[in-house]
Amino acid sequence: MVQIILNAAVAVLVAAAFLTTASAALCGGDRRPQSVPARANIRRPRRN
Repeated sequence: MVQIILNAAVAVLVAAAFLTTASAALCGGDRRPQSVPARANIRRPRRN
């Protein structure tokens, strides 16, 4: 009896995690990835 209750609780938690992930992916799906520059300009002092 206890195993049935625990299995049901685990199933509910897994389903909740899946729905949370799916809703987050659907709501944030229209975001454009930000472009990252390929090379960063680093200014170093010249050695004399």
